[in-house]
Amino acid sequence: MRNIAIIDIGSNSIKLVLAEIKKNNSFRIIDELKETVRLGEGMEKDNKLQEGRIKVAIQTLKMFKNLCDATETKEIIAVATAAVRKADNQEEFLNRVKKEVELDVQVLSGEEEGYYDYWGVVNSIDRDNGLIMDIGGGSIELIWMKDRRIKECISLSFGSLDLTQQFNLYDSITSEQEEQLLNFLTKSFNEVNWLKDIDCDSLIGVGGTIRNIAKIDQRNNDYPLDLLHYYQMNEATVDSIYKLVKDKDLKERKKISGLSKKRADIFIGAAAAVTTLMSFCNLEELLISGKGIREGLIYNYLYEDKEPTSNVLDFSINNIINNLNLNKKHAEHIYKLSKKLYQELNPLFKLDENQFEGDVDKILKTATMLHDIGKSINYYDHHEHSFYMILNSGINGLSHRELLISAYISASHRHDKYDLRKYNLNRSQFSDVIDKKGDDKEIIRKFGILVEIAESLDRNLNALIEDIDCYLENDKFVIKTISKEDVELEINDALSASKGFEKLYDKELQIL
Repeated sequence: MRNIAIIDIGSNSIKLVLAEIKKNNSFRIIDELKETVRLGEGMEKDNKLQEGRIKVAIQTLKMFKNLCDATETKEIIAVATAAVRKADNQEEFLNRVKKEVELDVQVLSGEEEGYYDYWGVVNSIDRDNGLIMDIGGGSIELIWMKDRRIKECISLSFGSLDLTQQFNLYDSITSEQEEQLLNFLTKSFNEVNWLKDIDCDSLIGVGGTIRNIAKIDQRNNDYPLDLLHYYQMNEATVDSIYKLVKDKDLKERKKISGLSKKRADIFIGAAAAVTTLMSFCNLEELLISGKGIREGLIYNYLYEDKEPTSNVLDFSINNIINNLNLNKKHAEHIYKLSKKLYQELNPLFKLDENQFEGDVDKILKTATMLHDIGKSINYYDHHEHSFYMILNSGINGLSHRELLISAYISASHRHDKYDLRKYNLNRSQFSDVIDKKGDDKEIIRKFGILVEIAESLDRNLNALIEDIDCYLENDKFVIKTISKEDVELEINDALSASKGFEKLYDKELQIL
């Protein structure tokens, strides 16, 4: 096991991410730090990093380096983006960092920055196509992802700081300032020839500014999940948030719930860039990516073949299983048995998978593969712990709704726990995300008891029951176990779910 550090020296802030890497290349983030340094501020005067900003940056880097030393982190990947990239005194800054901090910094080109943004997105969001947008303080990266590959990439040489300085957007703005800003953005996007050819519906947003747009929307709607990755917003909502902030002065903007006070003075230009781009490209949806350049650098460090993962969800689940030393063979067996039960019982579901807004197999896979994740806290009530951990373990590849349904199913896999009213946790807060009166409720209850039966059929955790044959027979559902061993324990344990099964499926459960 070893630690690596990623240091991202941006135009607005400097960030540190510490990751713990295991021998099997699974990893987890163990610490993060961020300091708002505004390294790119004042560059409009002479295209140089200003001395006051350099001193703050070096002091911040010393602090980060001390934390790396304290955690025995030997490998540090330090990169600088737009501000340092554009500065005439770039070499002087890099030499001072090398001398005073003993840190080598790689200056990324705009295309490299876009590549690492893409690498963070493609390995954490299950979308084949989309326009990725990263708004930094000193640049905007646009990456057209088609069939999970980079089709086009460009770095525009202005960001939130530049827009704020150029159009004086720090405080209240006039209609004339707004018109100049929007005209500039439209002209800039129009000069990117391939933007006119975009044939996707989603803008995938990376970076703190875009996350703040999502946070404002979540606070406005009392969104019950404390999750940003994969949060979805339509174009009209994004535009309404831009209009909300542009009509307020700085003092009023700082009071907007969800908007960082440290970002309030440079937010208008960035928000305008997002809504203008969505309108320009006729994009219907803003999809938030909580993973960007720093995660992209981690993925790039770990996986030498430089091929994006073929299955985002599997990649994420396996990383969690390896980090927590969960019993993967048992989990895979529960998934196999549960899936087989569902396939045979499918005629009894009212569910139309073609109409259901979600991926049933991904939901079932997440619930079964991680059904025992709560045991890493405590065996007792581990189904309740599993609910919380599935929601908060950074699982990629699912929408928030799919993730919540998976957590419910996992939490209901214990005997006599399929009735949601019996839960100790108060989950009524999630009613805005999940439909408890329709398909969602049916999936949770009916899948929950199938996972319970599958868990019982592998009671000894060693796949004594190698497989099952199952079929509907009049008023019965028959499960025929395939095993070379005595599996009386497993059968008896599974039959304890018979009363609940009959209540849900209106069939007698028979296990042979």
